[in-house]
Amino acid sequence: MATLEDIGMAAAINILSAFAFFLAFSVLRVQPINDRVYFPKWYLKGLRCSPFSSGAFVGRFLNLDYRSYLRFLGWMPAALRMPEPELVEHAGLDSVVYLRIYLLGIKIFVPITFLAFAILVPVNWTNGTLEHSNVIFNDIDKLSISNVPTGSKRFWTHLVIAYAITFWTCYLLRKEYDIVATMRLHFLATEQRRPDQFTVLVRNVPPDPHESVSEHVEHFFLVNHPDYYLTHQVVYNANKLAELVKKKKKMQNWLDYYELKYSRNPSRRPTTKIGFLGLTGDTVDSIAFYSSEIEKVTIQIKAEEVRIKKDTRSVMPTAFVSFKTRWAAAVCAQTQQFRNPTLWLTEWSPEPRDIYWDNLAIPFVSLSIRKLVVATDKDQEEAMDPGSLGFNTCEPRIQLYFLLGLVYAAVTPIVLPFILAFFCLAYVVFRHQIINVYNQEYESAAAFWPDVHRRIITALIISQLLLMGLLSTKKAEKSTPILVALPVLTLFFHKYCKTRFEPAFSKYPLQEVMMKDTLERTREPNLNLKDYLRNAYIHPVFKGGEDGESLAVMEEWEQVSLVATKRQSRKNTPQHSNYSGSSASLLLS
Repeated sequence: MATLEDIGMAAAINILSAFAFFLAFSVLRVQPINDRVYFPKWYLKGLRCSPFSSGAFVGRFLNLDYRSYLRFLGWMPAALRMPEPELVEHAGLDSVVYLRIYLLGIKIFVPITFLAFAILVPVNWTNGTLEHSNVIFNDIDKLSISNVPTGSKRFWTHLVIAYAITFWTCYLLRKEYDIVATMRLHFLATEQRRPDQFTVLVRNVPPDPHESVSEHVEHFFLVNHPDYYLTHQVVYNANKLAELVKKKKKMQNWLDYYELKYSRNPSRRPTTKIGFLGLTGDTVDSIAFYSSEIEKVTIQIKAEEVRIKKDTRSVMPTAFVSFKTRWAAAVCAQTQQFRNPTLWLTEWSPEPRDIYWDNLAIPFVSLSIRKLVVATDKDQEEAMDPGSLGFNTCEPRIQLYFLLGLVYAAVTPIVLPFILAFFCLAYVVFRHQIINVYNQEYESAAAFWPDVHRRIITALIISQLLLMGLLSTKKAEKSTPILVALPVLTLFFHKYCKTRFEPAFSKYPLQEVMMKDTLERTREPNLNLKDYLRNAYIHPVFKGGEDGESLAVMEEWEQVSLVATKRQSRKNTPQHSNYSGSSASLLLS
């Protein structure tokens, strides 16, 4: 193990490096030329102007105010100054709860560090076990549990500390779970109207020989939710079309680039090589080449649109179903729809921008198998990425520090100050980044918190099991029965928290949604909800944009009459269907 001198040297190098980075960051961030780099979020909100627009010429590029350089660490208190409610409005609940993970680490490890250095370090240090042994050791080893003699009664100190760590961590976890759950419910109750509040995702629609998927969905919800069903949108397998549209967009970007280049220098036509990475192959005129390629892709896009329109296999057994009220959507999303629990599966619809459309084109059974076998890979990373922070990758990394801190707290307390320094520094840095830099595009209302709680509980149990195994090797068997109770109690605590708080992260209380529906009807009695939801859950390639023909195809689909059916169940339909945005004709009886 490293010596104190080694750790001191490493700490000095890291501290000096951190100081140098902070100094460079502090100098660069106050330069006008870097203003958009270090404060992009304020530009997006329209609350900050470019320093290039006014002032002396040199002052537009270089900060001439020497006082700003003296306050080179002033960004730290500035990052801590914004109150949490204001930060929620500024950056969203996801970002605020992400910061609370670091804050939770600080709350957990500050008392544990003081307790360990006040009790465990003296207990470990004041033994001569390593000095009277034949093993090679250093001063760091004398601070660890390895310096306590085998069978010593001093191991009871480590056992008591392990209990203290467990109870303190569980107390904070329970308190934090309660706070985050309350914040989530309040956020959901006060946020603005969104399509996903009225919409559920329906999977595994069973095939019907007499009806199309769209007709089947419409008929099912008209029968089973007659008073609240509003509209629906079936999901099309447009993955190939999306790739073609993406390819066309990429080529259009290159064409725009070469046309701009040519407009700046008309005396020379731009050229490119059509081989590998543009480095090999024949040299051709860039503008003519990309114009020709765009024409080819456009023809392929139109052909693919026609294929999707005519091929019934392009319609997936999945649909987005919208209701007249949030209450009705909540009831549908949180109840079983059919006697066979594997069919007509309903869940809350994601926010439209947070949908990974490629995965909706995967059959439900195949998707379930992938979840078991694959740990849904690049696809899952792209689908769960809530925005700039990348919660799906950043948050699990934080758990490593919880694991290291909890495992070594009762064994080698010397690591605790470094763990604590990480949480403190990361909290300040990320708070600054969230306020000034990151633009969080999507919002899950802290839906990831149950995973945070579960991972910390897992780290706690691992630390208990490792301590149990370590003490058994040190002939402290009498402490084992007492230590066995710790993971059992921790699991009971986790089950309690899961029962008490997790429903707030997977379900929406009907009382809350009814209250919100009532308030909205009072404030906006003339709201046309159908128009609001009409295009919310249409695949992006069908929404038009640069390709007006895509939207035209969707409008044509909406005008197609439903196919007459001989199903006797049609007679049970309470009324003719004028609801569905994707099936505009009457239900025939």
